[in-house]
Amino acid sequence: MVTSIVTLLEVLVHPFRYGNTMLAREYREILLNAKHIATIPLLYEITEEAARLRDEYNIRTPDAIQMATAIREGASFFLTNDGNLPSLPELQVLVLDELR
Repeated sequence: MVTSIVTLLEVLVHPFRYGNTMLAREYREILLNAKHIATIPLLYEITEEAARLRDEYNIRTPDAIQMATAIREGASFFLTNDGNLPSLPELQVLVLDELR
């Protein structure tokens, strides 16, 4: 499983907002040290691909970064809760609610 470092930014908001340092530490541990999760830094190539996706598909910046990361890392699909994200030629979008 791969994800962008943007995931860490997104999941830390709630613990920071409520002063929950233990939960923040757990999120960091999972995303940065879990055996089966690769958290990819924001690289130049990813930003270029994200910009292309934003232009071509009108995707919001955080989603474009996540999807560009998945494409660069060779992911076969993109798992999300956002039913508005388009599937791409390089990446099939799977929406959690539709998998039930």
